[in-house]
Amino acid sequence: MKLKDGFQCPKEQKLDGNGQALAHPQYAHPTDCQKFYVCLNGVAPREQGCSLGEVYNEEVGKCDDPDNVPEWLVGCTKLKRKRRKKEVYLVTFS
Repeated sequence: MKLKDGFQCPKEQKLDGNGQALAHPQYAHPTDCQKFYVCLNGVAPREQGCSLGEVYNEEVGKCDDPDNVPEWLVGCTKLKRKRRKKEVYLVTFS
């Protein structure tokens, strides 16, 4: 099965830290840091998205604060805006 954007679940099983096959492996979207794919039962792809202000952290397999995801700049543009002594990340896509 293939999604409209061409993504399909890899045939190779994705393993967890104990070497066990993941039932529903997740994969980062190649161009949108706020999106990721879930392969239901390893074969049926679904596109998912993170909440506003979060990006997908492939290392931990969930959406996360951009500061915790150094590779999040790949495919995304980082814009910073100062607001009440906190940095707010606005994510734009090219």
